[in-house]
Amino acid sequence: MEITELRRLVVGIDTQVPVRDGRRIPYTNFDNAASTPAIKPVIEEVQNFLPWYASVHRGDGYKSQVSTALYDRAHAIIGDFFHYDPAHHLVVLGKNATEALNKAAYRIPIPNGKAVLTTLMEHHSNDLPWRYRAPVRFAPLTPDGELDLDAVEKMLRSGAISLLTVCGASNVTGIINPLKKLAELAHIHGALFVVDAAQLAPHAPLYLSRADNNWNGPDLIAISGHKLYAPFGTGALIGPKDLFRYGIPEYLGGGTVVSVSTRDVVFAEPPEREEAGSPNVLGALALAAALKWLKEQGMDNLYQQEHKLTAYTYRQLQEIPGCTVYGPPPEKVPRVGVLTFNLDGLPHGLVAAALSHEAGIGVRHGCFCARPYVHHLLGLTAEDHRRLAADVQHRRFDRLPGMVRASFGFYNTYEEVDYFIAALKYLTESRTQLLKEYVVDPQSGHYQFKPQFRSNASSIAVK
Repeated sequence: MEITELRRLVVGIDTQVPVRDGRRIPYTNFDNAASTPAIKPVIEEVQNFLPWYASVHRGDGYKSQVSTALYDRAHAIIGDFFHYDPAHHLVVLGKNATEALNKAAYRIPIPNGKAVLTTLMEHHSNDLPWRYRAPVRFAPLTPDGELDLDAVEKMLRSGAISLLTVCGASNVTGIINPLKKLAELAHIHGALFVVDAAQLAPHAPLYLSRADNNWNGPDLIAISGHKLYAPFGTGALIGPKDLFRYGIPEYLGGGTVVSVSTRDVVFAEPPEREEAGSPNVLGALALAAALKWLKEQGMDNLYQQEHKLTAYTYRQLQEIPGCTVYGPPPEKVPRVGVLTFNLDGLPHGLVAAALSHEAGIGVRHGCFCARPYVHHLLGLTAEDHRRLAADVQHRRFDRLPGMVRASFGFYNTYEEVDYFIAALKYLTESRTQLLKEYVVDPQSGHYQFKPQFRSNASSIAVK
């Protein structure tokens, strides 16, 4: 499908937003790593289902039966997208990848004397849940942000690791980790392999380990629908059934049991026992619809398209004077469409605010819930960390270190990138003026332009 046809399927693609000089212009969304927009095939499937919506499971009404069938079928569609083995794997639905990773940390037993191995490039959602379940060790990184595979292998070889967990792709640099190699290392040394696939799944193919050993991949993966063009509040944890067949779920109540007396509780079979309460039927249907559509387009095709756009943008950013781009080039290390950078002399918060107010471009700034990784890439010293702690204590969030992130979806174009690069060049050329015209709130770190100043940004080439 051509890019013009793909763009027509994106909800809100033609939405116009106000900018500082009084115009309303088409919004450029380069914040897809945070949340992707909805797509029309998903919205249409949800709308078609709404007249049939009812509570699922244990309902004899016709609508309840229809809703239950579609909800159960959504599990299979989601699992099939990742080439699961229905005899071996289980799809557990929840709010998002964060909840899925918390469930994994709660449900996977870590034997006494064993540790969890993760990395310094993780999103907080694949770091913090493990810290409170078992000893955690962090695999080191190279200076430009790649995972040190030799160090990973050495730590696994020690025999002290029972679980390895990594991001499939970084939400900071977009680096795609070598999952096949990591799976081989983990399994050779007797460790489970968990992948936070929230950032990888929307952009590239991902295959689970097969019970017949024909493929060596992750044992468990976590995904979020809001990053997969299905913003209806559903994510999933997919992994071996046996991990959920025994033990007590972290949430208890309606839907988790088949029998309760004052003395005994008999839990339902998974996944019901892991999906407490009335489930998000619309979210499940939306996520399944999004994955069906992505599968039809071909994940390899979408990845190649985004890879070319990412490589082009990386080169263009390097041509801007005073622009530092983080992470290795896409030609060296596979990356999804995520690029982080800073402009000399302009705080990251000001760059993001000015891109929005001057040019209608949406990006993200800060540490992207991956502070250890961002601090590593920025090369923060012990003294920097002491100052940072003092600033946080005194609620001086305007001085927190960070970066600016531009991230792509399948629908972004070279024309949008050219407009983005023109806007960045305008910011660098107008640095002194912008520092005078924008004011920051110290307690939030957010920048806003002073109303007495008008913008000259109409000189940026209009898309």
